[in-house]
Amino acid sequence: MKFEPNYSENNVNVPSHNHFREFIRLTLWLLGIIFGIYFVLGYAADRFAERLPPKFEAAIASGITSRFDHGDFPRTSKYLQKVLDTLVTSAEGLPPFTYKVSIHDQPAVNAMALPGGNIVVFKGLLSELKSENEVSIILAHELGHYAHRDHLRGLGRGLVFMSIMTALGLSGDLPGFIAPSVQTFDLKHSRDRESAADLYAIDLIARAYGYAGGAIDVFKVLARQEHGFKRPDIISTHPDTLWRMQTVANYLQQKKYPAGSIRPLPESGVLPFPDDKKGKPGVVKLGVGPS
Repeated sequence: MKFEPNYSENNVNVPSHNHFREFIRLTLWLLGIIFGIYFVLGYAADRFAERLPPKFEAAIASGITSRFDHGDFPRTSKYLQKVLDTLVTSAEGLPPFTYKVSIHDQPAVNAMALPGGNIVVFKGLLSELKSENEVSIILAHELGHYAHRDHLRGLGRGLVFMSIMTALGLSGDLPGFIAPSVQTFDLKHSRDRESAADLYAIDLIARAYGYAGGAIDVFKVLARQEHGFKRPDIISTHPDTLWRMQTVANYLQQKKYPAGSIRPLPESGVLPFPDDKKGKPGVVKLGVGPS
């Protein structure tokens, strides 16, 4: 009798499923669970940020602001503080803090709103600013983040993300696909917050000075820094710079804010002021206000 082997569909030695397909299914389930938890806890963090008492925020600030040296460029810092004080006087919706600005001696073109009313402007950004109008827009933008509690929202969402990863046992060896996926999920919130802060800044400088001249110039500075490289919106924390310029231009037209004049920087017209180093305070003639 001739032997004819038969294939058994129930053979326990032959897997009935595709391993790659099973891996994809489990991966999608994992991401879905992480997204769901992050969405719920992130929403809760946003609501908590809106209600966090200022005294608790001040306690948080002490541990964060200590990383930045507040003694750099004392005369330039005094000038920036004068501009900031003028804006705070006209600002709406700010938490009751004593708002302070300091300069971080790094070449990055950036500024940050830290908890407790502490604004940090990087030296690299200052060196690109050519007028007091541009200085005002930068500081007013950061005040917008305080008015919208964005600085705490971002901190809260970061803590939620780290907590989820720790709970899943992934904090030490994070799979490469998880962090970018969750961060991309949150980037649209970041872009929306930046756009809202832009419009808050326009309204604020118009109230403080009576006009909004030079508002577009800051975005030209940012556009120059991109050197033609445009990061796709889906992986960017900020909206496209050209889109921001157009949005601000449309908003200015809608509000009919007068252009006014360009207010020059004091002293040599460059920031930080020449020869302004740590531990060398001096007197600077401040020209804050409409010219």
